[in-house]
Amino acid sequence: MQKILIANRGEIAIRIAQTCKKLSLIPCGIYSDADRGALHIKHCKDAINIGGQLPQESYLDIAKIIDAAKKLDCNAIHPGYGFLSENQTFAKICKKEGIIFIGPSIDAMGLTGDKVKAKKIASKVTPVIEGGEVSNEHNALALSENIGFPIILKAVEGGGGRGLRIVKTIDELKQAFLSSKNESLLSFGSNRIYIEKYIENPRHIEVQILSDKSNILHLGERECSIQRRHQKLIEETPSPALSDDKRNQITEIAKNIIKQMEYDNAGTVEFLFKNGDFYFMEVNARIQVEHPITEVVTGIDIVEQQIQIATGDGLLLNQKDINFKGHAMECRINAEHPLSFVPYPGIVKKFIPPKGENIRVDTALYTGYSIPIFYDSLISKLICFGKNRNETVEKMKNALLAFRISGIPSTIPFHISALNDRHFIDGQYDTSFIDKMKTFSEKKGEIAAAIFTEIPKKLQFLKNDEKNNEDKWLKNRLDWLSRYDTERNLSVWG
Repeated sequence: MQKILIANRGEIAIRIAQTCKKLSLIPCGIYSDADRGALHIKHCKDAINIGGQLPQESYLDIAKIIDAAKKLDCNAIHPGYGFLSENQTFAKICKKEGIIFIGPSIDAMGLTGDKVKAKKIASKVTPVIEGGEVSNEHNALALSENIGFPIILKAVEGGGGRGLRIVKTIDELKQAFLSSKNESLLSFGSNRIYIEKYIENPRHIEVQILSDKSNILHLGERECSIQRRHQKLIEETPSPALSDDKRNQITEIAKNIIKQMEYDNAGTVEFLFKNGDFYFMEVNARIQVEHPITEVVTGIDIVEQQIQIATGDGLLLNQKDINFKGHAMECRINAEHPLSFVPYPGIVKKFIPPKGENIRVDTALYTGYSIPIFYDSLISKLICFGKNRNETVEKMKNALLAFRISGIPSTIPFHISALNDRHFIDGQYDTSFIDKMKTFSEKKGEIAAAIFTEIPKKLQFLKNDEKNNEDKWLKNRLDWLSRYDTERNLSVWG
């Protein structure tokens, strides 16, 4: 029986382990010193402590991971998302050691991982955003002045919002360049930086692709425009922004880009969408955090398809086999303050996820778990499915209200507020949604108001005259909310 090492942690490691068991494969795992109490360990048949706490000392340490695979006698490695999932060097070493890398081929990773090459290929199919790689501040300044501000800095060998910096003036460039390089190195083990023209307030739409080179199919698009610090917080499919014609256009463009790259395995082609036009951003050569919403509307296990392609079985599906049903949405629950989005690691006093038909929770959290400070703040993914968008939004609202997390802050109050925002309800939003909502919320108490509409009247004990002072009104409510943890959980932290 084949053994697969899951070179990751948290909910995605559990998610991969579940598919391994479904396919009668043996899931094996790794964990750092900081993850000794992590739940993903229990979902693996065997697991090895690879030491360290920081990512560079553990989940980014190629030698330790290869050594773990050998000790556990694993035939293949699934990298999950983040960490080494798009690291071509890691894939090369896996091949050299005779270990199957569950992801695209080394050549394909070389193209998708190099934003200059990827954009050159994509430009044959669709418009791309002007930009290029820079190695030092002098080059960064020259390129920025050439394409014009505002510009955006990106990690060449990474994704997920890590390393992204928006720069509007020359004065901001030096600090942004250094911080982008440092974050990229910390997150991906590479400090290569790419600069491109920044398109303000577009929509962010991506297409899920499955390919074994001989057969390329799409699993529809995902709307990912609600972001903070360029990291997604809410995703949905299908996108409320696209007509059927535009949907057909973007999926065909994505398939053509994948064909030009001779890409294999699961991948995501990302676009910016503004004024009716699509602009290619990049190809993410890995499974995405938000893959569950695609799975629930198609009924396809994307991890299973990844394994089948990587192990040589290839795709057992054709485009005509894909049936899209209903509407799905995901809220990423982070251990962060719901207004400032500042991470708050700590001990989880209570964790009770919502349950019900067409509700899915992907998480590695449990009551008593101590969230480490060294990794991403994502603690849970709440996925809801409905016959249509309105039904899905209502289901998500109720699921969020039933979600109980205390002991740490979470972004649940933000999500409740977002789903009650008129722009979101109407599907009329873009990547500026949070900034606009936050500004409005701070002035008018929108976040507190959205939450308190769901709290029994007897608990709304603050005096009416405090409403005359909006700042005091919002502060007092948030202070009280931080202590609130009763049967209907809306707690920020308990």
